Amino acid sequence: MIHVIVGNAPQQKFSGASRERGASERGEVFAQAMDLKWETITIEELADIASTPTLFGGSQTYKLAGAIAGERGEEFLELADGLVESPHTFIFEEEKLLKKPTDILKKAGAKLEIHEPKKKEETFNMFALATVFGTRDRKKLWLMLNKASRAGAAPEAVAGMMHWKVRDMMAKGSSTYKKEELQKISRTLVTLYHDSHRGAGDLELLLERFALKL
Repeated sequence: MIHVIVGNAPQQKFSGASRERGASERGEVFAQAMDLKWETITIEELADIASTPTLFGGSQTYKLAGAIAGERGEEFLELADGLVESPHTFIFEEEKLLKKPTDILKKAGAKLEIHEPKKKEETFNMFALATVFGTRDRKKLWLMLNKASRAGAAPEAVAGMMHWKVRDMMAKGSSTYKKEELQKISRTLVTLYHDSHRGAGDLELLLERFALKL
């Protein structure tokens, strides 16, 4: 069995203090889960664990943190069918999960538990970001994008503000961008937005990379 928990603090969902029915039992199981280090365990070792019953015929629970989002994520996804069929439970803790691995895990029959982060009150000044974007200062723009992320600003809103600034500069003219460049940037921002929603990458990261190549 595979149980994937997505969220910033998934262990809280297994807290014995929770009022959810059966939460105490789940919390105990989670606390007793054996940690496996995805950085060092081989796929062969994991497959062997999945197919080997315990000494007394019971089941064991194993926990891997950040394995799917890590650099070896595809290896673990290739083993998804075998882990689902295992008598043991494999808990994968992930902060985020993109569309492609989500689809693969769902198809394999994994149980997904996704906890959306609480929305933060947005205090970030979007117009300040637009102003920096207009100056074409890559470093300052990258810092502003990081500040927006820390403030909890939605990346879609950030991309929308940047696209608005592009249209504004196209209409009024710009001393830092040529018209052809603005047209290309406009298309790029639209592409980044749609790519992120197709699971091709995290929009925050895509915007940061875009800023550094500006």
